Amino acid sequence: MYDEEYYRYRESTRDFRVEAKLLYQLLRPEPDSRILEVGCGGGAFLSFLEARGHRAVGVDVLEEAVRLATRAAPRSTVLRADASRLPFPDAHFDRLVSHHLVEHLEDIGGALREWRRVLRPGGVLVVCTPNRLYPSPRIFEDPGHVHLYDRRELEGAVSECGFLVTESFTVFPHLLRDRVSVAVGVPLYRLFCRLPGFRDRGRSLFLSAVRE
Repeated sequence: MYDEEYYRYRESTRDFRVEAKLLYQLLRPEPDSRILEVGCGGGAFLSFLEARGHRAVGVDVLEEAVRLATRAAPRSTVLRADASRLPFPDAHFDRLVSHHLVEHLEDIGGALREWRRVLRPGGVLVVCTPNRLYPSPRIFEDPGHVHLYDRRELEGAVSECGFLVTESFTVFPHLLRDRVSVAVGVPLYRLFCRLPGFRDRGRSLFLSAVRE
């Protein structure tokens, strides 16, 4: 399922471009920040970082993802590694990002504790994942999903592992039908973020936190 066609289609969508910009805004990297992406997939976000002058590190458990990411982001370092067993020393990174990965993890606590280990004190963690409260979950159905989170549940999991949550929100509202949601809700996501009825029910859930 997770082949080149899958990654390239996903990375070509407006949804991905919006999510990449939001991830970057939440990361707030400095020019010399050491950035790690866990679950880098086909390398699109690593390439996004490179275009902004950063040389990042990406890891993925899938051999095909590592191959594609190495090609997509040639100035980055890409390694095959498990999210819960990272081949890096303690406090090595300033920023860590996880884009649509935590929903695939059997043990999110184990992964988060490992991510805390490789982040320096005060380092920033940013996560994006499908939102369990989205009214039409079939739009992101995936046999590889282990558990979907809502905003409060994800905040709790992150806090329990030694992070201070600084922000969480959802984007991409459900507007009666999936096609309408994509055509209207994606480009106008900022408008719906402010409305109480949509605030917790957007399709993609974002969270940022600081390693205590």
